[in-house]
Amino acid sequence: MVREAFLALKNGMIFKGQGFGASREASGEVVFNTSFANYPDSLTDPSYNGQIIAMTTPLVGNYGVPSYDVRDQWGIPKYFESDSIKAEGLIVWECCKQPYHYSMAKSLDQWMQDEKKPGIEGIDVRQLTKILRHYGVMLGIMKVAEEGEHIDLDDLKKRAADCPDPNVTRNLVGEMCSKENKVYNVSDHPEEHKTVALIDCGVKYNIIRSLLRRGLNVVVMPYDATWEQVVEFNPNGIVFSNGAGDPKDCKQAIKTMAACIENDMPTFGICLGNQIMGLGVGGDTYKLKFGHRAANKPVIDLTDPVKHAFITSQNHGFAVNKDTLPPEMEVYFICADDNTVEGIRHKTKPAFAVQFHPEATPGPQDTEYLFDKFIAMLK
Repeated sequence: MVREAFLALKNGMIFKGQGFGASREASGEVVFNTSFANYPDSLTDPSYNGQIIAMTTPLVGNYGVPSYDVRDQWGIPKYFESDSIKAEGLIVWECCKQPYHYSMAKSLDQWMQDEKKPGIEGIDVRQLTKILRHYGVMLGIMKVAEEGEHIDLDDLKKRAADCPDPNVTRNLVGEMCSKENKVYNVSDHPEEHKTVALIDCGVKYNIIRSLLRRGLNVVVMPYDATWEQVVEFNPNGIVFSNGAGDPKDCKQAIKTMAACIENDMPTFGICLGNQIMGLGVGGDTYKLKFGHRAANKPVIDLTDPVKHAFITSQNHGFAVNKDTLPPEMEVYFICADDNTVEGIRHKTKPAFAVQFHPEATPGPQDTEYLFDKFIAMLK
């Protein structure tokens, strides 16, 4: 069946396509991602909460979607980054209707129907991406009609002009984080292993898995956990995860970060965790024009004498302002594309953070060594 579908941007631009997934409406920030594969990972990444993803690769869904029931040795879903689709909606040029892969359980279309998420295909995603690069990330509304229904374009365009900003009207991190502590023991003898606290701002499953795989017990804690609550577990170190929205909204996490550094707790920040570290030491953050969302972003290690370069997976819309960092902090990595901060570290204390995703999924595994670097700092 062919279903009418439209995307209306806040600036009045309208894109017409065909609907797939759920017949419903969604609103949020319209962003683009240049990854070529791993759409199940991207769609379930909690950092996309409040956002509509436009995939620039021309064909999406050709290997279907695996089952949540396939789990690793710790009981974590093996092929997803959370337990459901977190993006508000999906925009593609073509959604494959006859996928095939030995591990698939359903099609992308069926998966999005089951999870009540709308999708639009047939839109010129190249044109949309150029618009977002020129004007910056833009709010918008996408609507997929029921079969035989016609969409009132004037009404959609009017409501898109007043589209609410989820960064302002919603607690994007609070919606995604754990509401209570969760303990992952690496083995049946947890006392034989070190333990790290993980502040969950919308953590990807592969961050938890990357720590477990290296022999660490993991205590996942809500994003608003205090320093006093963290030290109750007597952890050997602490990790601040990725997440959605404006880092300045994570007020308690910023205070906890400051306490970690003040008390010489080995600390590792990832993505939003990098911005929280910047704010925790007294620096500032700002919103990027259109963000970094890709599996091929180049970064340069400024602390290495030969300036090693790495290809990284990224998904963020904010960055640390390097000019606001205090003297005891230094820029660790920069983006080779635009020289924005991709990592910071303390000059004398065991604390560092990166803006990219060393755990990948999707993307390259060039920087997985940073987990080992963190482990080497543990008490």
